[in-house]
Amino acid sequence: MQIKLMPLKGMRLDGDTQIRSSLNTEKVVEYAEAMQEGDKFPPVVVFFDGSDHWLASGFHRYFAALRLGKPEIEAEVRQGTLDDAKDFACEDNARFGLPMTQEDRRNAVIRLLNSPNNNGWTNAEIARRVGVSQMTVGRIKASLQEKAPEPKTKTFTRKGKEVTVPTERLTRKKEDKEVDPETSPEMDRVAELSDTINDLTSENQKLRDAIAMGQWDATEIEKIDAQETIEELRERVRFLEIDNSALRDSRDMFQARNAELMEAVKSLQAKLKKLSAQEG
Repeated sequence: MQIKLMPLKGMRLDGDTQIRSSLNTEKVVEYAEAMQEGDKFPPVVVFFDGSDHWLASGFHRYFAALRLGKPEIEAEVRQGTLDDAKDFACEDNARFGLPMTQEDRRNAVIRLLNSPNNNGWTNAEIARRVGVSQMTVGRIKASLQEKAPEPKTKTFTRKGKEVTVPTERLTRKKEDKEVDPETSPEMDRVAELSDTINDLTSENQKLRDAIAMGQWDATEIEKIDAQETIEELRERVRFLEIDNSALRDSRDMFQARNAELMEAVKSLQAKLKKLSAQEG
């Protein structure tokens, strides 16, 4: 490891070593103004793999120097691969520089989970590197392991050729028939969503109360993670309430249609009874 002046053009930024979702342009301008006034900044960090120098930390400082038209910047050069640079970026950004957003932290956790250097890192190890709780790492890992359901398909023979299409694209006219609205799939889904909303609301309230009353013996990282969980739950509740409202509207329309069909059946039965009496 050595610190030296390096030309900006000699650093590679195309290795996906930037874990932040976006560059803060206001901070770049602020750094540039400070540099112009003579303020001293820590060196950026690059990894040299024997061929290329990969910028791993200091993107805002890099672009601030570039904005000023500086040809070079002070850099700490480390020996390592591109993967080493990516892993370092996850840890270094968590400890120094601008605060990471929730999306940035999630991105860092996912990168370390999928890193070629990960030879069995525990949730605790990844949490330590990124600066989040083990609960956050576990939740993100679980979300990555969830498999999306395979779409159902149906195969037809059309003009001598087999054609496979998703069943969701297929529509067919269903015969009107009397259905008990209390046992319909729509009612089951409404009940399920109502239970889910109640559970999430309860969990959300408990977490907020624990933090507000200061009765939770937790680290700062765990409190931050709890706050993120609250925000996620609020968003999920919002979408579930929208879904629930739509299903209730569908249920009401379904019940109205069912009532119309029942009236039609009663009318036909009355007419049939009248015709039978006349024929008798």
